[in-house]
Amino acid sequence: MPVTESAPFPVRVAAIDAGSNAIRFVVADFTGPDRYNVVHKIRQPIRLGHRVFTHAELDEETMEWAVAAFRLFRREIDARGVQRHRAVATSATREAANRGSFLDRIREESGIVLEPISGAEEARLVHLAVRSRVDLSRGRWILVDLGGGSVEVSLVDDTGILWSESYRVGTVRLLETLAEAEGCHDSLRAWVGRQLRALTIPPPEGYPGPTAFAATGGNIEAIAELALSYVDPLNLALLPINRLDAVIHLLTAMSVPETIHELRLRPDRADVILPAALVYRHFADIARADQIVVPSVGVKEGVLLDVAAEATLYSTVA
Repeated sequence: MPVTESAPFPVRVAAIDAGSNAIRFVVADFTGPDRYNVVHKIRQPIRLGHRVFTHAELDEETMEWAVAAFRLFRREIDARGVQRHRAVATSATREAANRGSFLDRIREESGIVLEPISGAEEARLVHLAVRSRVDLSRGRWILVDLGGGSVEVSLVDDTGILWSESYRVGTVRLLETLAEAEGCHDSLRAWVGRQLRALTIPPPEGYPGPTAFAATGGNIEAIAELALSYVDPLNLALLPINRLDAVIHLLTAMSVPETIHELRLRPDRADVILPAALVYRHFADIARADQIVVPSVGVKEGVLLDVAAEATLYSTVA
């Protein structure tokens, strides 16, 4: 096929990540396949996972809020001259029995096609995002991407994903199943510990050579900020495991209202940050890691890069 002489860049793209704990929208200007500058972003604290993990359906009020958010995103896409976009939904939407009507409403009211993706696709997008920020060429990496409904764990290098598993253990799922079991904050650590027992990775002796551990998701970024006082979202942060342990100790001693007031956490972060810290600690332990690399990227950045890659592909015409 002949190739057009015109380059696909610059191009303005948008990504929507409809997660189980929040919905995120980001617009970026790309000057090359992996060179971009974020020009606008929105985080809507809409917990799609509410009731899905205990009752198997999205509730009506949550769907109404989500549809309103997508109408807002459509206005932003049009007003900001976005040329390409992609919207993805993760575990809460893909597990909801009524997801079909939810997706139809979003398409009808916003014109945006929301695409439920598999855990494997989540892992691919996270790898794409991390690879854009971290040099993966020296050894192998354990990547842990924790969301509200699931955790995607991968063994990767710069060539791609060597092993990956999606576990149905996420922060919102842990909280809501604990509440359903009539648990409380005091029993949270024991509850999370029981849920994590079956979660594993290939044993380190199975992939000889240096191995590093990187974690993604809003919770690890918040944990790193608590542990290190400041995290530059444009640079890597290194979180020593002893600092993670200190954060876990601090959070265990506080109620959720106290973390909101004293640590200035958002309400929808305050109730999930302790279970998140325990999940990251579990994987750090079995990976025998002494620190966690926090690249401050995730699914939405992977979606941006994927859309930009498609711009390159479609610059080839018949």
